[in-house]
Amino acid sequence: MNWTATSKGLAALCILPWLAAPALAQLTADAHENPPHIALDEILPATMMQSGVHRVEDDVRLKGTLFEFTLESNHGRYDVLSIPMAIVRIHEIRTLAQAVDAYQRENLQLAAALRGVVYAGGNPTVDILTSPMDSGGSVTRNYLNNNVGQTIRALGTQPDPTDPRGRSPGSGSGPQENMYESWLPGDPILASHKRAVAAHLDLDIYSSNTRVQAFLDILARARGGGNRNAGMVQVAIPNKPEIVVDRGRIEFAVRTAIARKTVRELYVQNQAALQAMGIEPDLYHAFLSHRAFSPRHKTEITSYLVYMDGVANRGALLRAAFRATDEISALGYTRMARMLAYYHETTERLTGLVSGGSVLMATTTGKNMAMVLPFDLLWWNSDTDRVFSSLAKFADQNGFGLRELLLVGVTSDATRVQLERLKFLVREKYLLKR
Repeated sequence: MNWTATSKGLAALCILPWLAAPALAQLTADAHENPPHIALDEILPATMMQSGVHRVEDDVRLKGTLFEFTLESNHGRYDVLSIPMAIVRIHEIRTLAQAVDAYQRENLQLAAALRGVVYAGGNPTVDILTSPMDSGGSVTRNYLNNNVGQTIRALGTQPDPTDPRGRSPGSGSGPQENMYESWLPGDPILASHKRAVAAHLDLDIYSSNTRVQAFLDILARARGGGNRNAGMVQVAIPNKPEIVVDRGRIEFAVRTAIARKTVRELYVQNQAALQAMGIEPDLYHAFLSHRAFSPRHKTEITSYLVYMDGVANRGALLRAAFRATDEISALGYTRMARMLAYYHETTERLTGLVSGGSVLMATTTGKNMAMVLPFDLLWWNSDTDRVFSSLAKFADQNGFGLRELLLVGVTSDATRVQLERLKFLVREKYLLKR
């Protein structure tokens, strides 16, 4: 298959208007809908909706193609955008609560310091998404629009980060520019302690949650001051909501690498892996220097691409990921990589990747196609209609049999009906355990 030509054809079909027959246009126009309301229990599993230390409020808002949730906890009330970010924040809330309780039994002085940063402030509404990447605002303006069609058009016009004449806002010229790294202590010994504590508690050392960072800093300083047991309490969060690939080996390898390696060492590790795939240097350097992605995001995406050994044109995922502008969109592309790897493992072996704008498609050994989208909600309107009618046309022209859509979230009832009409098999909440 000519991957370059196929990518250009896919992009053209997704970006240019599709002129359907008038009768069919009227039929599908009658099915267009306003943004629907989706109940919380249709989005999140019960284990995520409530625990002994948190509760997700029933009121779910739609921001473009992502859901916004309000989390109540002992730390305060938080507004969180997207299903993947909600999973991250709920895990952090539960982990911090367990760790503070454990220290309350073992080290009262340390527990008091930790409680001071975890439960600080009396404001009932607390924003824990304070991030150098501006996790809340820019994603709504740049990454998301009211529908999939507008998103694809907008992202298709952004500059190519591999072009030195105009890098995208999220890219930088080298690994040192990644702003997530501002959380790391300048002292390499202290940084090593902080990585060890984060790994033991299964917290992300590059998290944009300022309370997590303050929590880890206190424990790292305690270890640096001679308290070798600081951070070594046992914390167990049962019933993790998401599936793992390769029986958890990839997740374990990423976690181990993040714990043991510096940012520069991670860059070199990922560079070697991407280079071994045959990806062009300009492409992998632009990805590894992209400021929207933390070292963890980059290591996860690289690891999933390594797992898809033998799949052609794996650099297509990196090209699609250049459109990320902040942490939330970076999480979306990380989930896209995991969805492809999971499909490759459990459903059908992939043969190649094709990107067109923000659309990422995989071809399979059975001459089928699988699309991945990082959306929480796909609803049916004129742009969604146009894009998926074009994709159906693309599938027919290229002789693809089964066409599947893998989603982070859910579709509306109307969308499900229309996609079935276009012969799409939809796999909703693809990464959540059943």
